[in-house]
Amino acid sequence: MPRFIYTAKTQDHQTIQADIYAESEQDAINKLTKIGYFPISIKVEDLTLEKEGIRRFWKIPRKDIVQFSRQLSSLIESGVNVLNSLNIISEQIPNKYLKAIIRDVANKIKDGQSLSESLATYPHLFSNLYTSLVRSGEVGGNLEIALKRVADFLEKEEEFRDSVRQALAYPVFVFIVSVLTVIVLLGFVIPRLVAMFEDMGQILPFSTQLLISISAILRAYWWLILALIFISVFLLQRLYQRPHGKLFLDRLKLKLPILGDIILKTQESRLMRTLSLLLSGATPVVYALEVSISTVENQILRQELQAFKEEIANGLSFSKCLSNSKLFSPFITNMVTVGEESGTLEKSLMRIADDYEREVDRKLKTFTRLLEPAIILVMGLIVGFIVLSMLLPIFQINLIVQ
Repeated sequence: MPRFIYTAKTQDHQTIQADIYAESEQDAINKLTKIGYFPISIKVEDLTLEKEGIRRFWKIPRKDIVQFSRQLSSLIESGVNVLNSLNIISEQIPNKYLKAIIRDVANKIKDGQSLSESLATYPHLFSNLYTSLVRSGEVGGNLEIALKRVADFLEKEEEFRDSVRQALAYPVFVFIVSVLTVIVLLGFVIPRLVAMFEDMGQILPFSTQLLISISAILRAYWWLILALIFISVFLLQRLYQRPHGKLFLDRLKLKLPILGDIILKTQESRLMRTLSLLLSGATPVVYALEVSISTVENQILRQELQAFKEEIANGLSFSKCLSNSKLFSPFITNMVTVGEESGTLEKSLMRIADDYEREVDRKLKTFTRLLEPAIILVMGLIVGFIVLSMLLPIFQINLIVQ
């Protein structure tokens, strides 16, 4: 049922603004008239959040989805039905975009859709994993547990992403500051010193001449350099959008020293956590793999998982599939084998995810500790070369004067 925002006068001539649910605008006017209000203006609430522009340029924070999931789980656990729970939450959510989506989901449930079907109409917000877990909770009669599990999963993923951002923040900051320093020296400081050297009319050292040439090229063709950078980024994006190009770049990522192992273990950690979450809700392994594939970004790993899905459907065990793969370590294979034999596969997968996340965090910290001094050393050498090249002519003048 649509929600209408209205302005009306009461019987004591006060002007109020509020909202009301009605089948149509005329129905809303009739309802207001019955309670003694005189409508001044009335309009249906704007729920055009499914437009591509909003999807592309507006992102609801992950923490709001986590909070929504926990609140919905708590209300259902307390005995409140899904529809009333959504209405209660929609009144408390501060984010107006999420508020509108929750109300739209509630309206879809009124029209006869299930919660999972209603959430699935917003795939940019509620992933295939999210709706699959909600669906399993609806079928199994433990919706509140499913919502609590998915909230824990989203929270854990956000914590992991935050740790990655924090580890890379300082090296990136140092690199940007260093590059800006070199650009300022080459583009603004050196041209002022060049005029002074030209007035002296002396022969400049080779390093100084080289530096002056680089500065001149940078000042004359800065627009071309920027254009080449933008064109390179554009071509890489286009290449990444093509299936073969994405496959090539993803294979290249896995072959990178140090970073390749970090990328692979990050993807495998997410995969194992997703599988664990789905299997804990009694989801069949083949369907769990199908849902988990959508959470994996690397195309090489995706191809491997697609092959696993077909082999498991033909009767092969998950551990056997892993043992035949070169992407998964013996540690994963052994843990999955133990989990299958003991009937606790979801716990073994969660253990793998936790161990790999700790390992990735440790390797990232080691990598950034090595990266920071490497960036400082390289940029220090560049800045040192610039400063020395500028000082050499001055030293020559002092020697001539003496």
